[in-house]
Amino acid sequence: MNEANLTDVVREKIINKLIHAEYRPGHAFKLREMIESEEFEGISQTPIREALLQLVAQSILVGQRGFTIRVPSPTVESLSEVRGIRIDLEVKAAIAGIDRWDKARLDALARVHKELMKAKKTGDPDGILRANVRFHFALYEPAQMPYLLSILRQLWAITGPSIRYLYESGAPVTLPGRHKHEDIIQALRKRDLDLLKSAIEADGVLHGEHILHVVRDQLSPEALAIQPFKKIEGTRKRELIGRMIKQHQD
Repeated sequence: MNEANLTDVVREKIINKLIHAEYRPGHAFKLREMIESEEFEGISQTPIREALLQLVAQSILVGQRGFTIRVPSPTVESLSEVRGIRIDLEVKAAIAGIDRWDKARLDALARVHKELMKAKKTGDPDGILRANVRFHFALYEPAQMPYLLSILRQLWAITGPSIRYLYESGAPVTLPGRHKHEDIIQALRKRDLDLLKSAIEADGVLHGEHILHVVRDQLSPEALAIQPFKKIEGTRKRELIGRMIKQHQD
């Protein structure tokens, strides 16, 4: 495999770990540690370095060539912005695929949610995070919109590390009332667009507010100042879209 392909492999591995909150905000990427890890075994510094720089260019990580690259520490403003965009695109994806939900697919989604609830009951944050990611990406898949899915993956990679804030106490966050995933499943069964939209929005907002509470009230100004999130500028947005289109064409 050539270095360009290895760079793609490394980038997708890092994105996947960010989505699953395996890297915390402020995490510093050290090339030697990555090369020696089982995850990147047999991969040289060059594709790893290039993958990290690509993620910086996409505003997923922060840093620059010759300096430490990190997972950005969030701000209330940045998380609110990205969360809002992600919720809007989640609604778009779910509505686009609503007619492709047959019984088998709905039952599979319900099983994923059951796994999530079981992980909550046993106090397994990693199990909750894995099941939650599976639930949401299963929700997007019927839309059959690869460009939209690529953008959603980027947004999840940005917000994923901050989800760890929900479990800082070691106990999963439990919200009152019925879980919004159950409302999403019900909406898909009934082909109810209004319920689907409101359930997705409520799911994102309710959990997002808990994360924002930690960022707003519990993190020190010093911690937030380490590596602030940088908004994606207009030119960089256009470059990102161009790269994503090229990747899909290739």
